[in-house]
Amino acid sequence: MSEPVAFDRSSGDDDANVVLSALTRSGAKGLSVTISVVHRTIELICLAAGATGLVALVLGAWAWRHALPGAAIAVVGGGTTLAVAVYVLVRIRALVAAIKHPTEALAQAQDLVMRAKGSPELHKLAGKLRTRRAAKAAGIGRLRRAVSTGKLISSVIGLASPDPQRHRYLVPFTPDRLKNLWLAILAGLWAWLISAVIASLAFLSLAIQAL
Repeated sequence: MSEPVAFDRSSGDDDANVVLSALTRSGAKGLSVTISVVHRTIELICLAAGATGLVALVLGAWAWRHALPGAAIAVVGGGTTLAVAVYVLVRIRALVAAIKHPTEALAQAQDLVMRAKGSPELHKLAGKLRTRRAAKAAGIGRLRRAVSTGKLISSVIGLASPDPQRHRYLVPFTPDRLKNLWLAILAGLWAWLISAVIASLAFLSLAIQAL
């Protein structure tokens, strides 16, 4: 059985300094930008998808009220889209609520770095940051900076599980929660497309019935 990889104190301190420096450069403002960019886009998508799902559900149930299979498809398709839209909206707003305290969130992320000092995970993250810093182009846009900051914060949280009390502002950013959120977003986009088709067919059916 192989022995765990050991890091000397100076190496652990150097790794921690690299990650802390990256967090400091990103800053609380960078963390706010990350969420604001994502939040505005996803919230608009959620509202549009939820409205489409509701329309598909109501129009489909009414248009095919005498055809049970069609009505069932409309209810399931539209209801699923509406439910996923609400789920994503609640989760993304939880991120926004946490980021109303960007300074505290950044301080808690730095605390996680110090807790993970000397670990293989921190050494690996520091190595990625060194490589990225060496290869980074001269200019970086706002969106790229926001995405980069978000990835860094998520990576830091992955170093050690945040304590619900001590690191409460980081809990919504845990990798598992973010993964489930993005999966829900992808599923919601497909459900949105299906609901749009159902709504269109239901509208066409009602128009034909009205003739």
